[in-house]
Amino acid sequence: MCETPPCEHPMSLLSMRLAALIAILELIVVTFPHSSSAVTDSTKSTLDRLANVTQTISRLLDGYDIRLRPNFGGDPLYVGMDLTIASFDSISEVNMDYTITMYLNQYWKDERLAFSNKDEVLTLSGDFAEKIWVPDTFFANDKNSFLHDVTERNKLVRLNGDGSITYGMRFTTTLACMMDLHYYPLDSQNCTVEIESYGYTVTDVVMYWRATPVRGV
Repeated sequence: MCETPPCEHPMSLLSMRLAALIAILELIVVTFPHSSSAVTDSTKSTLDRLANVTQTISRLLDGYDIRLRPNFGGDPLYVGMDLTIASFDSISEVNMDYTITMYLNQYWKDERLAFSNKDEVLTLSGDFAEKIWVPDTFFANDKNSFLHDVTERNKLVRLNGDGSITYGMRFTTTLACMMDLHYYPLDSQNCTVEIESYGYTVTDVVMYWRATPVRGV
C-alpha cells in the first residue's frame, strides 16, 4: 500500500518513459527529412556549378585555334613576366654556369577565352595549357632545364572572366654565366636570366617585366 501523498505506480512511470521516447523519435523523424533536403540542395547546387563550368570550358574551346596568337593580325600581344627564385642550387666557376629553382609566371589576355563580365576566376590544371595558345618562351642562356613533376607536373592556369590568363610553372634550370675571375677570390659576378620568345618578333609578341619582376632569395 502507498502512503499519502500517493506514490507513482511502476507501470505509470514506464508509460511516461515510453511516451517521452516516442515523442523524441517523432521529433527525429520530422526533423531528419529537412536536414536531408538541405544536404541534397547543397549537393545539387555544387553539381550544377560544376556542370556550368564544364560547359563553359567546352564552349570556349569549341572552334578555338591554338595555332594563332591572341589578336592575330592586329597589335602585338603583351606578355608580362615575373619569377620567384626558390633556391640557388649551385654555382660553378669551372663550367661557367649556375643552377636555380624558380617559379615563372606569365600573364597575357586572350579575348577568345572571355566567359564572364563578373570578376570570376577559374583555376585549372596545367593540362589546360596544352589546349590553348601559350607563349613560346625560352631561356636564351639555358644549358639544361626540367619541369618538376612530383606529385603532378608543377603547372597551373588561372583564367579570368575577361580572358586574362596567368600561366605558372616550377622548374630547375642551369644557365650560362660568363664569369670574370681576374680578382678571384675577391670577385663578384653578374649572372643573368635571358628570357625570349623563340619564334615571335616584337611585331607579334612583346615581353616585359611586371612591377615586381623578381622575388625570393
